[in-house]
Amino acid sequence: MLGEERFSLGKITNLFFILFLANSCAIVSTAGSLVGSASTSTRGFSGTIEDSYLMTKIVSKITLMKLSNFSNINVSVVNGRVLIAGNVQNQKKRLELIKKVWEVDGVKEIFNEIEIGVDRSFSEKAEDFIFETKVENRLLLEPGIYTNNYSVDVVNGNVYVIGISSNIEEKTKIENFLNKMTDIKKLILLIDLEKNNKNGN
Repeated sequence: MLGEERFSLGKITNLFFILFLANSCAIVSTAGSLVGSASTSTRGFSGTIEDSYLMTKIVSKITLMKLSNFSNINVSVVNGRVLIAGNVQNQKKRLELIKKVWEVDGVKEIFNEIEIGVDRSFSEKAEDFIFETKVENRLLLEPGIYTNNYSVDVVNGNVYVIGISSNIEEKTKIENFLNKMTDIKKLILLIDLEKNNKNGN
């Protein structure tokens, strides 16, 4: 998996093989960020630690809610910016979830990509995971894109990329590269520049 902090609640609630693999990747992603990836990420080691801790607090908060299926929620954290994607059963739960996340100390911004609808099936989650891996592998092979700076999530067939580019050239490159992928149904880019984060913007 790529370098930013991320968590899919579905990856710890399903014992099927492919979701076990997803869980393994999530664990490896976090561990890799804390050791090898941290030195090359725009966040640095301390930023990686802070995001890991913040993600843990957010996930703990969400698991206390009475959601019909935790496996429908994905969380990614980059420099205090939080992406929440997935499905909940109604608008009330959607608002409650976002409110709970805002209560977590350290959250600077929330990208609310929660949809209202039925639970995703096992096959749908498997398809999302497989396509997510394909997108990540394509990015890994593309020169000039530092994949430790980004997190890729695929939920309901939609591709979310959140992260921080080292410079405008890298930001333009990854955005153009992803926009040229004809098999992406819907692309949501949440990419900032490193200098903007240093300035507190």
